[in-house]
Amino acid sequence: MAALWLLLVLQLIWTVDSGKLVFPEGTDVGYIVPDKRARTTEEEDWLNALQKEGFGGSILQRGEREALNEVEEALWRTIENSARLARQQDFRADDREPQPDPIENWHGKWFPHAPKELNRDSSSGNPDTLPEELKDDKHGVAMGIPHVECDNAKINLTMDWDFSPVNYTCFDPKKHRIPVLADLKSKETCVDIPKGYSPQHLCMNTPIEYNTTLPTFGSHRPIWPVYGEYKFVPIQRWLHTIEHGGIVMLYDPCAEPVLVNRLRKLVTGCFRKHVITPYTLLSRERPLALVAWGCSLEMAVVNDEEVKTFIKEHALHGPEGHYAKDGGYKEGLLRKAEYPPGAQEKDSNICP
Repeated sequence: MAALWLLLVLQLIWTVDSGKLVFPEGTDVGYIVPDKRARTTEEEDWLNALQKEGFGGSILQRGEREALNEVEEALWRTIENSARLARQQDFRADDREPQPDPIENWHGKWFPHAPKELNRDSSSGNPDTLPEELKDDKHGVAMGIPHVECDNAKINLTMDWDFSPVNYTCFDPKKHRIPVLADLKSKETCVDIPKGYSPQHLCMNTPIEYNTTLPTFGSHRPIWPVYGEYKFVPIQRWLHTIEHGGIVMLYDPCAEPVLVNRLRKLVTGCFRKHVITPYTLLSRERPLALVAWGCSLEMAVVNDEEVKTFIKEHALHGPEGHYAKDGGYKEGLLRKAEYPPGAQEKDSNICP
């Protein structure tokens, strides 16, 4: 019988000219499904000669040729049935409704990592000795609670800003004033942010960096700024502003003052929950910008209707956009924000 199996293996080796590797569902053990073809005349002659002569005697006894054929046919049926089953499983998989990718495999067009992974990595920077009253399952650290063990809007502020005047000063304006490109259209950019994403609050012992010069979401400090205009506010603070549905106005210190004043007037006249600050990372082509949760508007010039439309469409749209309470960070505050005339002290009355 051993000779029978030897001959069967030889037949299969010749028969498999090409095929595909199939892995049954739930296993990492695969098998080759060959494209069955007829044996050539030379192969058939060799097998017949082997049957007659063998190795000094007959390999196939009486009846074993029929048994060999039956075994071969059964083996082929098994292989073909397995291949058919695999194809049916593929078809059924194609017919199923699309399922969302697991969070571990998700790569959004704006996120280099899955939100949970990013949050987990970021929150690891918070102190292990964080007081219980500061712990928060959603953000890592509860917002708005001043504490010397994390963030009280006063300690270790140089982690985010070294207080350099470079961030808010245009040195030699006659030489460095940015020319106005009056015909350049504004650039509005929005990203898709999953509804379940919760930005992490990181204590002042942890540096926070961003992979873009104009972020519209991301981890930030637990204490957000008092609404108003500042000498300078670092990103790590004003990102909390837009999470609360606020609007942030940014301008290059060397931008045309007339345009800055015009944009400032529009923002303050539209919405109380705003922060205005210089920002040196804008492009020279568009040195003015508005930022909201997930969206930004970069401008070379100021178009009143365009600005009002952006504010109306994106104000209050942060994950905590309903939250009206003012912040606790006020380093460099120049003017505290007020409700615009006609708003009747309601943030929902935008650009009255």
